[in-house]
Amino acid sequence: MSFSSEVKRELCKVHVKMKELEKAEAYGLLLFCRKFASDEICFRTESGSSAQRFSQLTAVTTGAIVEIRKTLTARKSSDALYTVLIPSKDDCEHVFSYFGHDVTQPSLRINMGNIEFEPCAAAFLRGAFLVCGSITDPQTEYRLEFNTVHKILSEDLCRVIRETTELAGGKAASVKIANRRGAFVVYLKDSEDIADLLTLMGAGGASMNVMQVKIEKSLENSLNRKINSQIANADKSASASAKQVRAIQKLADCGVLNTLSPELQAAARLRLDHHVASLKELVELSDVPISRSGLNHRLAKLVELAGGISDE
Repeated sequence: MSFSSEVKRELCKVHVKMKELEKAEAYGLLLFCRKFASDEICFRTESGSSAQRFSQLTAVTTGAIVEIRKTLTARKSSDALYTVLIPSKDDCEHVFSYFGHDVTQPSLRINMGNIEFEPCAAAFLRGAFLVCGSITDPQTEYRLEFNTVHKILSEDLCRVIRETTELAGGKAASVKIANRRGAFVVYLKDSEDIADLLTLMGAGGASMNVMQVKIEKSLENSLNRKINSQIANADKSASASAKQVRAIQKLADCGVLNTLSPELQAAARLRLDHHVASLKELVELSDVPISRSGLNHRLAKLVELAGGISDE
């Protein structure tokens, strides 16, 4: 089962106690379904739980007779497509006008009178998501979206999402619209906005899942940065050590090393005895107290002196 299907299953388990919330969710289900008009109301889904919720809330809220048809798909015998419809045109007309719509409207818009309060808006968004929403598995990508063929309706939905999330949490969700193959996609990509919206709609479990994945990714990225930094530092230390060893050997081959100060000779012996040791480790291995900066200065002096000697 996909993550999106799991979210819808969780949303379908939300118990609605108030008539106003039932009406608001039913409105979201109907307004964003495949066809919502005065002469036809139809919804198709592969989610049996979504089909049942659509049917029950529509019937309870409007009194219309709702029919569910189940069709097996060719992919797998266990897969099914559910078509939920109101077969009576009189009932369709009644439902359409019940929510404040009429045939003279040039295009579908959200009738804000059906979702005047924040809990109603949350229920409305839950209904809309159940019929036209989807969410990507957070392990792959953060993306929650609603799809509709109506441009103005998509703009209205953006406004409802922004206003409702701002009222609920003090920060409006960052929501945008994209055109995809003739349809309008209202989408969110910020993980916190997605988690907040899921909580608002009633999918608290899915919301926690999104945030848990975010925490795990953050920890993994932090660990990777730390490992990469350690590798880079180790490479840098190894390169510096090899350069110092070559310089000391050059000074020794030319007979210059024995003429240097006791401090430089001690630093040279320390490095030759411990080729791969870090500067910190060399300081700890030194027989005489010396700081890291002091030892680093002496090793750099050895490299400088070797650089002044001709290779011929």
